[in-house]
Parts: sequence; C-alpha cells; structure tokens
Amino acid sequence: MKHARSRLPLLLAGVLSAGVFLHAAAAEPEKKGPAPEGLPTPDYLPDTARALLRKKMDRHGLDARELMYGVTLLRYDVARGAAQRIASEPRLSRPTPGGEDDLNTALPERFFVLQDEARLRAQALMAAAEKRDDKALAESYGLLVQTCVSCHSVYLKPQ
Repeated sequence: MKHARSRLPLLLAGVLSAGVFLHAAAAEPEKKGPAPEGLPTPDYLPDTARALLRKKMDRHGLDARELMYGVTLLRYDVARGAAQRIASEPRLSRPTPGGEDDLNTALPERFFVLQDEARLRAQALMAAAEKRDDKALAESYGLLVQTCVSCHSVYLKPQ
C-alpha cells in the first residue's frame, strides 16, 4: 500500500497535465492565418480570376478550418458561427447573356451549382448546431465537406 501511495502524486500530476493539454487542444484557435497550402493553380483561368478566387477561398478556408474544430469538438457556437459565415459568403454570379468577357464565364456551370449546394448544406449545419443535435451535426458536416471536395475538383478539372 505504501508503494501505491508514493505514486499517487505522480498519477495526479499526470492526470492534471493531460487535462490541461486536452483543454488547450479544445480551445478555439486564437489566431487565424493563411492556409498552409492551397489548391494548385488551374491553367484555364485568367490571372485576374485566379486572384479574385484566391482571396475569396482564403477567407473560406479559414471558416472551413474553424468549422472542422467546432464540429469535431462539439463547440456548437463555433460551428454555428463558421457555418453562418460560409452560408452568407457572397456568391459569384452566373454568367449573363452578353457578358462573354466577364471573369465568371471562365468557370464551369457545375461550379455555380456546387456553390448553391454549399450554401444550403451550411444552413443545415447551422440548424443542427443550434439544436445541439450531434448526429445531424456530423451528417450535415459530412455532406458539406462532400460538396467542398466536389467543388475543388471542378475548379481544378472543369471538364
């Protein structure tokens, strides 16, 4: 029994250290910075269109990372806020007749379909976070990520 008592302070220190580590890992990211690396640059887009999309997607990427933390750590307010920003992000408008010189004409129609789908799926995720429905939160997050991957694929390979 004496041997077990001598390990008690060590055990308590280990548990407390693990608790502090887990608490720090679960905390919201305090600094938002650029993504480590983005998508490759597609050749079919003019430089101006790529620059505009890059700026939009950098903001979107920060929200997507925060959303991942919010959902996986069940931080409902964080998830709801990130989903709301994604849902309310200004969308690129579809090309209009006579606007053949507009930058958005270089993007395939599927890009615009996925953009609309992402908004709807982000709204569903917001609703799940508001209800604190873990199952719906996970499912809506999976569907939103599926849309994101599809959109990135269309961006890189427009055919």
